[in-house]
Amino acid sequence: MRIKIELETECQELPIDYRRKFISYVKSAFENYNQDLYATLYEMGSSPKSLCFSIYFVPEVEIRKDGITLHSKRFIAWFTTPDILMGVHLINAIMARRNKWFPLADSDNKLRTRSIINVQEQSINTNAVHFKILSPIVIRDHYNGATEKDWYYTFEDSNFEKIWKRNLKAELQNKFNRDVSSDIDGLQIKPINLRKTVVKNYGIYIPCTIGNFILAGERYLLDYLYKAGIGSKRSLGFGCLDIV
Repeated sequence: MRIKIELETECQELPIDYRRKFISYVKSAFENYNQDLYATLYEMGSSPKSLCFSIYFVPEVEIRKDGITLHSKRFIAWFTTPDILMGVHLINAIMARRNKWFPLADSDNKLRTRSIINVQEQSINTNAVHFKILSPIVIRDHYNGATEKDWYYTFEDSNFEKIWKRNLKAELQNKFNRDVSSDIDGLQIKPINLRKTVVKNYGIYIPCTIGNFILAGERYLLDYLYKAGIGSKRSLGFGCLDIV
């Protein structure tokens, strides 16, 4: 399920850590909509959330190291999820805020939703898909025992694919009611114009990968990654894909 949300800011200025501010807006919407759902998503430890999103700034926009000037005062949030019920909950939660101003966390700005559109997904009918990365891919080796900290990899690193596939195996361990490890091992990435970028998120600078690539493998895996996103921190605005 793919959802396009058009939003407006009251002021032009946004912090460079804008994903964090937008997540606060979404969390608040869920809390107002359904407190039990909110508790399940955000108050029960680090439970995975079947939501992935990217943000597109409507021109003209100036992006600096210390902030963003959004001259149009408009941006678009693209959400994707393999869970239709979760998508319906998101639409209902955000729809309740349509055309209403809400404070943007820890800032002098405000945010309101102008429109919500359920976008038709593309069908995957081949074993190779050309993907465009809508929000940077984060590949994380969570709490490396040797260094006692998280370690992040980009496509330039030799362990990028190894760590990604290891994490994907853990994610899909009980997803398809069978062992899909060999199919994950068979996934092949062909870079098109991948490049490294660094993104500030919750005060931490994270190395990420952006660009285009071709992914070859079993169709059900390609379809899952198209809908669920790829890599870590997807519910924080990373790893969102679209088909070129």
